[in-house]
Amino acid sequence: MKKILCMGSMNIDLTMFSKELPKPGETIKTDNFNTFPGGKGGNQAATLGKLGANVKYFTKLGDDLFSKQLIDEQKKLGVDTSEIIIEKNETAGVAMIMVDSHAQNSILFNPGANAKLTPNDVINNQHIFDDCDILEITMEIPVETCYQAIKIAKQKGLTVILDPAPAPKNGIKSEIYKLVDYIKPNESETEILTSVVVSDLDSAKEGLTKLISLGVKNPIISLGKHGCLYKTNNSIKVVEAIDMKSIDTTAAGDIFLAGFAFALAQDKDMDYCINFANTIASLSTTVKGAQTSIPTLSKVMQIFKEK
Repeated sequence: MKKILCMGSMNIDLTMFSKELPKPGETIKTDNFNTFPGGKGGNQAATLGKLGANVKYFTKLGDDLFSKQLIDEQKKLGVDTSEIIIEKNETAGVAMIMVDSHAQNSILFNPGANAKLTPNDVINNQHIFDDCDILEITMEIPVETCYQAIKIAKQKGLTVILDPAPAPKNGIKSEIYKLVDYIKPNESETEILTSVVVSDLDSAKEGLTKLISLGVKNPIISLGKHGCLYKTNNSIKVVEAIDMKSIDTTAAGDIFLAGFAFALAQDKDMDYCINFANTIASLSTTVKGAQTSIPTLSKVMQIFKEK
C-alpha cells in the first residue's frame, strides 16, 4: 500500500445535540455535551489509520492537554505523529459544534497552533515528503502553507488530494490548480472557487466543468445527502448517497476523502475509489461525533460488497 502524508488541522470538537439550531440571539437548552477529537486533517488521518493505511501526519500543535490528547488518539490508530511540531504556550484547535435533529450542523472554529504552521516550517521539514506517495491536505492551515506543501509534494512526485475547506474567499491561485490531482469541494466551496451557484445536478456539472477548465485533473463535488459528482476519463458521473438513518453528518466529508485516499493508495480505479468513499461516509453519519463515527474496514466492506 502506498504511504499517505496528511496535513491540516487537529482540533477538539465540543459538541451539543438539539432539536434545532439556535437563531441569532436565541438560547436553546440541551441535555447533552460531548468532547470528540476532530479537525478535518485529523479526521482524515484517523480514518486512514483505522482502515489500516500507512499514514503520517504533519502539523503544529501546542503543549496543552488537548494537544496531547489528540496526538495520543492518533497514535492509538497507528498514525505516525513523530513529525508534528509542538509550539510552547500554544493550544490545539477548538471547534464548537451544534447538531440538529436532521443531522445538520453549525460550527465555530479556532485553529489554535494549527494556524501557526508556516511555509518555512514546510520547507525546513520537507524530508517528511520523501517516503510518501500521496499528500492529502486541507485548508484549515494557512493558505500559503498549504500552497507550499503542494508545491514541494509535486516536486517530489507525490499525488496531491486537496480538500479546499474552508475555501479561500478569493479562490485558489491558478498555478495551484494545475498541481492538484484530485480536489473535493462541497456545494458552497464550489461556488467560492468557480462562481457557479450549485443548486441542482445541472449547476453541479457546470461547476465541475469549470474546475476542469481551471486545470484540476480529477474534480469531485460532494452534494451531501445527494451523493457526489465526479469526472473519470472523459465522462461525468453521479453516485447517489446510500440511504441510511443519519443522525450526525459531522466529519462525513472528511471520512469520504480519507476513504478515497485509502482506495487510491491501493491503486484502485476512480469508480472504485468514489464508491468506497461514498460507502464509508454514509456509514459514518449513523454514529455521533467525528472520529468516533469512523467505521471499521470490515463494516465498510460488508456494505460495499452488497452494492
